Amino acid sequence: MTQRAVQMRRLVLLARPGAGKTTQAALLARRLGVAHLSTGALLRGEVAAASAPGRLIAPVLERGDLVADELVVAVVARHLLEAVAAGGYVLDGFPRDLAQDTAFVEQFPDAVQPQAAVLLDVAAEECRRRLLARAAVEGRGDDTAGVIDHRLDLFEKDLAPVIERYEHRGLLVRVDGAADSDVVAERILGRLGIS
Repeated sequence: MTQRAVQMRRLVLLARPGAGKTTQAALLARRLGVAHLSTGALLRGEVAAASAPGRLIAPVLERGDLVADELVVAVVARHLLEAVAAGGYVLDGFPRDLAQDTAFVEQFPDAVQPQAAVLLDVAAEECRRRLLARAAVEGRGDDTAGVIDHRLDLFEKDLAPVIERYEHRGLLVRVDGAADSDVVAERILGRLGIS
């Protein structure tokens, strides 16, 4: 790894649902030797464990709505602090709206804040196609056509302003995500200056 790669230890991945965030986050986390924190997986883990937060989260996920910001922040915070203590993170699916981004900035010190935010640029129709294909294979309850369309609408409404904030902070890196996952991973690493 280059010197820059050693320093680049805290990343946020942003994208429409179905754009490949989780795949890319896992690849990047392995490459950098840091934790992959998938917000969706963390929330579904709470549901599977039937925890108190999980019982609140389950019906929200079934509708395809966003889990209340304070609940998401609480679930993510514990894992985020553990990841930073262990060397870093690639965060997938958080922050998802301005309130979560504000909580992230206000509740965590600079040593926890992301060093870059990678936006995987994939068209909405391609994301929809990918999610419907995933639903046919995995049978996830949150991948029905209506829920998918709702989630894509929420991206436009809620995440677009977060993307603008990262761009304003000078942290945003845009990457064309409409290619094979290995090609996209190399594009991301190249844009981040990691060899």
